Amino acid sequence: MLSFLKSYPKISLVLGISLLIILFFILQNSNKSPENKAISSHDFTAEHQAALVNDNKPKHNSFVLDSIIKRGKLIALTHNNTTGYFIYKGLPMGMHYDMLKTLSKKLNVELEIIVEDDLKTALAILKSGKADLIAMDLTLTKNRSTIVNFTSPIGYNKQVIVQRKKVYGKKAGKTHFLKRALDLNGRQVHVQKGAVFRDELKHIEDITGSNFDIIEDENHTQEELVLMVSSGKIDYTVCDARIAMANQAYMGNLDYSIALTVEQKLCWAVRTDADSLKGYINNWLQKYTRSTKFAVLHNKYFKTKHSSFYTDKKNLPYRGGRLSPFDKTIKKYAKELDWDWRLLASVIYQESRFNPKTVSWAGAQGLMQLMPATGNRFDLKHPFNPEDNIRAGVAFFKWIEKQFDHASMAEEEKIKFMLASYNAGLGHVFDARKLAKKYGKDDNTWTESTDTFMILKANPAYYNDPVVKHGYCRGNEPYKYVRIILERYEDYKNLVKE
Repeated sequence: MLSFLKSYPKISLVLGISLLIILFFILQNSNKSPENKAISSHDFTAEHQAALVNDNKPKHNSFVLDSIIKRGKLIALTHNNTTGYFIYKGLPMGMHYDMLKTLSKKLNVELEIIVEDDLKTALAILKSGKADLIAMDLTLTKNRSTIVNFTSPIGYNKQVIVQRKKVYGKKAGKTHFLKRALDLNGRQVHVQKGAVFRDELKHIEDITGSNFDIIEDENHTQEELVLMVSSGKIDYTVCDARIAMANQAYMGNLDYSIALTVEQKLCWAVRTDADSLKGYINNWLQKYTRSTKFAVLHNKYFKTKHSSFYTDKKNLPYRGGRLSPFDKTIKKYAKELDWDWRLLASVIYQESRFNPKTVSWAGAQGLMQLMPATGNRFDLKHPFNPEDNIRAGVAFFKWIEKQFDHASMAEEEKIKFMLASYNAGLGHVFDARKLAKKYGKDDNTWTESTDTFMILKANPAYYNDPVVKHGYCRGNEPYKYVRIILERYEDYKNLVKE
């Protein structure tokens, strides 16, 4: 046989290939056998892999996640401090706030914030179903795990002693700089009343035999105590490291190198029946916390120095305080409109970022960005004088309001029409109302009615319509203007007292 194959090499080649093909099919069939368990992942088709992934997914109740998407809104609890949610130079900011904005965008829903600094109250609100999520620096503990569902960690934390940085020479004060926790012996340390920091300090006393005064402060938060250390009112406090890090970015003179505890996981929390929401957040966090965007965000709040600001108290983050140097004047003239002063403040921020010297490319001037012709109409003599500019701007708003007196619209809707008119001009808003009425929509409603036709005024098919008197308009601008001002107003209401 061998001599035969050697004589006919072509035949031997054909037979060899045939045998290989037969062997291949035998192996394929054996792989499909139920008894064969050794199958690698690359042997599966995409369909098989998807089925395997779905089989391995936890069977979560999807009610909570579905209800959020159906509602079109994520309701989150957070705290008012420099890690959570605060106002800085007129803008809402905060690590948790920025993360929540990203998450709500991912879910394609709006974000509603509930500010609650007391954890017990926050847990009660979450349990009642009035909120979907607690987004705070919440330490994961076994005890808390029995009452809430913790997400994957958003960060890590430890408790630290905060003091002023050591200085030398003539600048050196009388304050003793601590090198270790033991150096607290014979000294005073202030802590927030009811916080766990007192227990940690007592533990230090017990295991070291040292003795120091622990002053429990019931009037100030841990963050406010950190600010008091920075200003020299007190010498030492204890707080979460993230609070110290965030405030160091603004203060510049804090030392928090002495740790009292090991690192602990910081997580968000959902209700115990919200497995679907927890699963969605965890999947999002897995990618997000490894992204460049998250690293930039972390650096922004915890590592970037703001040393050009910290010497000026008015540039510090606000907790329940003021929005601008002009709050008193804004409150005075907001009463003439019967508006919440924080709404008028939101308008002024949008127009000028609270800079009274601002001049736009088109020539609009001052805090409320009035054009010279409009200013003259309302007797504006000094456009860069904050009070005169606000007075004239409010007078303009009062005039706009009168143009809607005949319309039977709700007060909330009237404010939206007034804002759009202030931005784009009354004529364009009237055109949009006419188009809304022509196409069967309610011309006394702005949201999802007249605002749609405001946007369409950039389209020739609509701005050439016979009912339109004022032609083309970049209608997307007043649409965004109204929305942004009202969103910021909600933030101002959350964070600044009426």
